[in-house]
Amino acid sequence: MLFAIELLVSRTYPFIDSDALVERHARDTLFRAPDGSFLLHLSTDKTVDDDRLVRIDSRAALLWLHAGPEEFGIEWR
Repeated sequence: MLFAIELLVSRTYPFIDSDALVERHARDTLFRAPDGSFLLHLSTDKTVDDDRLVRIDSRAALLWLHAGPEEFGIEWR
C-alpha cells in the first residue's frame, strides 16, 4: 500500500533565539494525508534538531493557513 502525503504550504519566518539572542529562521510546512487529516511539520535552522510533527484538524489547518505574519510560530508554544 502506498502512503503519500500532499504538500500544501510551506513558509519561512525569522524569530529571536532566546538562548543566544540572535535571529534564526523557522519553517512550518502543512501536509494533507490521504485520509484527509493534516500534518504540520515545524523546524528551525538551529544546529540542534528541533523538529516537530503535529497532527491537526481541518479547523486548525484553516486557521494556520489564514494566520497573519504576527501569528507565525504560535504553534511552537
